[in-house]
Amino acid sequence: KPLVSEICFIDNEENAVNCPPSEFTEDDGKSQLISCSHCCVQVHSSCYGAPPPENSKSWMCCRCSNGAWKAECCLCSLRGGALKQTTDRRWIHVICAIAVPEVRFVSVAERSPIDVKKIPSQRLKLKCVFCQKQTKEHKGACVQCSLGRCPTSFHVTCAHAAGVMMEPDDWPSAVYITCYKHKMNVSWKSTNSRELSVGETVVAKYRNSRYYNCRVIGRTSQTFYEVMFEDGSFSKDTFPEDIVSRNCLLLGPPAVGDIVQVKWTDQMLYNATYHGSNIIHMYQVEFEDASQLTVKREDIYALDEELPKRVKARLTTASMRDQESTIFSGFNMEQPTGSMVLSSDTNKTKKINSLC
Repeated sequence: KPLVSEICFIDNEENAVNCPPSEFTEDDGKSQLISCSHCCVQVHSSCYGAPPPENSKSWMCCRCSNGAWKAECCLCSLRGGALKQTTDRRWIHVICAIAVPEVRFVSVAERSPIDVKKIPSQRLKLKCVFCQKQTKEHKGACVQCSLGRCPTSFHVTCAHAAGVMMEPDDWPSAVYITCYKHKMNVSWKSTNSRELSVGETVVAKYRNSRYYNCRVIGRTSQTFYEVMFEDGSFSKDTFPEDIVSRNCLLLGPPAVGDIVQVKWTDQMLYNATYHGSNIIHMYQVEFEDASQLTVKREDIYALDEELPKRVKARLTTASMRDQESTIFSGFNMEQPTGSMVLSSDTNKTKKINSLC
């Protein structure tokens, strides 16, 4: 299941309000993983804007289909990965385009071409805290920590490889970034959030990116392990059963600092260092039309909590819903019932070659 929602590709509030799902996204929010037959880069069909091929062995990514073997991202200077062309015939990672605020997808459906002309000179002058000592020449464009006025800056791919926390956010900030300095300070999204009770009326985001009143009908939690791999990439949502060198379900978590073997989503085994665990609380909510969704606590607002401006702008009340019935046209309102199963596909992608 892609971590990047459709709203991350939208460039203005009007489109964000009436943002339909990608045509390559299924009703349950999942999208098919496709792999380039030449370079083996793996992307979600919806993230890359490419329809699932009839013959998966023949599909090639944009870089390989253009024979641009030496192409590098104009925002981070790294070669390989999920690259798309810019309007000025350069190349850019899709993840870099999503994270840098001034970058725009000309065709949202196709995720290309990508316009980088509005990146201000101030951003181009920012220096990456991770690679500035290794490289004499300053290249690309950096992003900064989202907390307050933190000046920490880094290339998107450098931050990803170093394990910097990057989470999908709401428009106009598609990505919420937490640098290492603030990682120990839990985000306001969760620190000020109390537990919700079953039966409580709350505000939550529906599949069409509008917010509606709904009712909490259940809650669950899942323990994830945090591990750092040998290549410097970091995962904070690894399932305990994915650590194959230890029976964590029976023996409990490893000691912090222990070397473990992790079975990744590509079915390969990777060595990693165990850093700790975290618990993610999930709530099942039911909307007025009886449709149900399972969402994280930070994506729900209790009635006594202050709503951010972006949520207020897209809040639809019960009286307004009758007037806006067309909102739900084209959406499959049926939702499977039963216990929720958290898929390991929600894990952060480990390899830069798999970024999408």
